[in-house]
Amino acid sequence: MREYKIGRNADADIILTAAFCSRDHAKITLTDEGKILLQDYSANGTYVKGKKISNQTIEIKHGDEVLFGNVEKLDWSKIEKPVPVIATAPKIEAQAGPAPKEVAPPSNSKSPLIIGTLAILVLASVVAIIYAKKSPTPTESIVNPSEIYTRYQSAVALVEVEYYIRIHTTATDVYLGMNDSNEIDLKKNRDALKPFTSEGTAFYVDSNGTLITNHHVVEPWKHNKILKNYFNTQIKPAIVRLYKERGYGNEVPTYAGERVGIYIYPNGSQFSKSYRIPCTVNKTSNNEDIDLASIQSKYKQLPARSTIISKDQMEIEPHKIAVNTTAYVIGFPYGDELAVNEDHAVNCSSTQGSFTQAPSTSYVQYSAASASGASGSPVFNQYGKLVAVNYLGMTTGQSFNRGILAKYIEGIR
Repeated sequence: MREYKIGRNADADIILTAAFCSRDHAKITLTDEGKILLQDYSANGTYVKGKKISNQTIEIKHGDEVLFGNVEKLDWSKIEKPVPVIATAPKIEAQAGPAPKEVAPPSNSKSPLIIGTLAILVLASVVAIIYAKKSPTPTESIVNPSEIYTRYQSAVALVEVEYYIRIHTTATDVYLGMNDSNEIDLKKNRDALKPFTSEGTAFYVDSNGTLITNHHVVEPWKHNKILKNYFNTQIKPAIVRLYKERGYGNEVPTYAGERVGIYIYPNGSQFSKSYRIPCTVNKTSNNEDIDLASIQSKYKQLPARSTIISKDQMEIEPHKIAVNTTAYVIGFPYGDELAVNEDHAVNCSSTQGSFTQAPSTSYVQYSAASASGASGSPVFNQYGKLVAVNYLGMTTGQSFNRGILAKYIEGIR
């Protein structure tokens, strides 16, 4: 048998560095039978293939994905592969002795003791089955709002998208961007302009640096039939006006967005270009009603001190979302304008409201406050489960906002 102590303590066999991990976080035992047992002692739990264990002991396989505190990955190269010990039966020498006595054949009649024991076992089984059917299903526990924020604040990131608009006619192509006075301008040379900047929110869903956000966050220039898109209400009229003023003709132009880059700032990091992490777009939904997209860190790993929202932390059954129960949104409303503090650190916000309608086919509505920049924020229920991805906020009147149901996340990863 071999044991490995795991944690932030200096005397651990496998030393963890993330602050989210405990000093005595876990222990791995290799048994003589070739089994690998993982025992968790930590405050923030251990995740095995996306499933959380807390103060439990389970059997795992060599190579399984193990995340301590949902942050730091187990390095299997530090653990030897178990080899089962095959026990051999001791050799018994034959010895001379008296011949064995003849044993009478068993009687055909069954012992009353055996019959009575079997009857008791059958009766106990019947009672157990009846009790199991009548027993109530365990209910989930309501989670304190502060605990929900603490649990998920490291799972969100501020998204920044830089892009130009290319305007095409049969006569020429020109680009729309920002000039040195930070005004919208047209140039034939794209390099003579600064790109537009749009912001949103995303959250991590695996240790490979994959995040979920909205389709309109990664392609902010595109029109969505549900959204009052900034590009269509403000930028397009400016394009038409400037296009005519510069003498490019009256032909109706076509527009296309050209993304320069997409970046994330993990919550708690510095809001500086030297700290932002470049990303690529993995997948966007082809269904306009499912405003979702997935992006991935260029480095294909979870940033330091960041955590994921795993599958077992998601509620994918919409009928379990009850009207007038509490809704929580964690993200970056108004982008860096509100998120960046005096120390230039990125700091997410949490808002609270209630679910105000029964879920529709693709979305659920709630009164938790939202704003531009909060698009892509995770929405949680009173049990601390992710139920939706925020995508639409009302800009006037009362705060009635909507999120795409969590059941659609798996199809966009």
